[in-house]
Amino acid sequence: MLLSFDEQLFQRTDGQTGKKLEQALEEDFLFVKQTAIWGATVQSNEFLLEQERAEKFCFQLIKKYWGKLELYSNDSVHETNTVNEKMKEYFAEQQNRKALFSFLHTQGEVAFDQLIEFIYIKPVPVSRQQTGLEKMYVYKVNNQFFVQPIYSVNEKYWKIIGAKKIYSMFLQVPLRNITRPVELMRHFKTLLAGQFTANRIATIIHKLVQKIDYENPKSDEVKQLHLLNVRTHFTSGRRHMLKLRKCIHALLENWSTGKFALNMKEQTLLGYMLFQEAVYKRDYRSILLQGMYLIEEERINNHAIELVVEYADVLSSMNPQPDTLVKDYRENYLEHVFYELINSVVKEEQFGLGMELLKNNELASCTAVFQLLHADETETMLHMIEATVQRDIALFVDGSPQNIRESIIIWQQQYLKKGSAYYHVAEMTSQHICNLLKILFWAEEDLLVEKLLAVYKKYLIIPHHFQDLRLFIERRVALC
Repeated sequence: MLLSFDEQLFQRTDGQTGKKLEQALEEDFLFVKQTAIWGATVQSNEFLLEQERAEKFCFQLIKKYWGKLELYSNDSVHETNTVNEKMKEYFAEQQNRKALFSFLHTQGEVAFDQLIEFIYIKPVPVSRQQTGLEKMYVYKVNNQFFVQPIYSVNEKYWKIIGAKKIYSMFLQVPLRNITRPVELMRHFKTLLAGQFTANRIATIIHKLVQKIDYENPKSDEVKQLHLLNVRTHFTSGRRHMLKLRKCIHALLENWSTGKFALNMKEQTLLGYMLFQEAVYKRDYRSILLQGMYLIEEERINNHAIELVVEYADVLSSMNPQPDTLVKDYRENYLEHVFYELINSVVKEEQFGLGMELLKNNELASCTAVFQLLHADETETMLHMIEATVQRDIALFVDGSPQNIRESIIIWQQQYLKKGSAYYHVAEMTSQHICNLLKILFWAEEDLLVEKLLAVYKKYLIIPHHFQDLRLFIERRVALC
């Protein structure tokens, strides 16, 4: 069951994209090559539907593909029967057409499980099956509706057609007349994924956002599209990472004042991306500058939940583990900030700043080291460091702190092997502990250095890191 426009286009192209699709569009529609960003466009009035027609099509389509399936609930036979009866009853009533359509364009993107939850008024775990329809897109545009089914057969083709229509709307329709344009741009990006390289997609989105900016007045939606563009550069590989700083500085320059100025959450997001760009380039001074910006005034902490929820493509969201020393520091964005700050402090020999970070921030080291730095009597508490490392290794190797001895034996046999499951975490932890030791040695925290060094040599030593630490200590001693 196809929309008439989609059916005609499918016949013209034989379900092919690329040159075949471009030729069909160029023959049938006005195409201004000077404004082309991603090939030919489609006149939006050819595919946008009036509400009555959109309602009728969506109801019939969903009834055909999703409304007549025999569903099997994972909970019980009774649940299975109830769900099937509810689905049949729902699509038997034409009066449900408007309610269904309202649900569709409120959601924007709808998959099969969302429909079941809507009709049954709660999530229902049903066995996954081929439905013939992967998902639906429905958005209000120019008081009409953009409706795009993504069929299972020729799925890639329908994704490209959906993306072409979205692309055309952004070039032809004023932004204020497009419902939730930022969300729609995200769908555009998703539809292109798998069809083109990340580099090509980033280039298309960049040019499209620039064109939208030029054609439309300033608004929060335009600003959000620029933020999406910057995030796309951030996640699209080396070539675009090298352009990131220029893009962010342009965004900061153009959106720093006025009614739609960047708020603190958005500025923090940009600061985080600049921090990661500095890490990528190993620009230690910029790492310090951007990293300190993020932790000063609790900027990144104050917006932590919003940032992770809204920008999951940028920030790694695993919960922080302050009581842990042996770990992958990249799995939580805040732990990674402190990891790189500590490393840059050592590289730039700003040991006083390093000591401030350790004393003021538990995540800069771990709970045991943090508590020891603030304890009046440390000698009786030094065992905490070894206990922490032993527990961390057991959790990482065995998933439980119960089998410490056996886990340590396995760890010590394998962590130095580059192909092992433990090498990467061991390397990161070794680097971090060596940096901590350099800062603590500079600060003359002798008892803490002695114990941490002993634990390091026993469980985590990596020869070239240890050799670098020895040279550092020898140079410091020679200067005294």
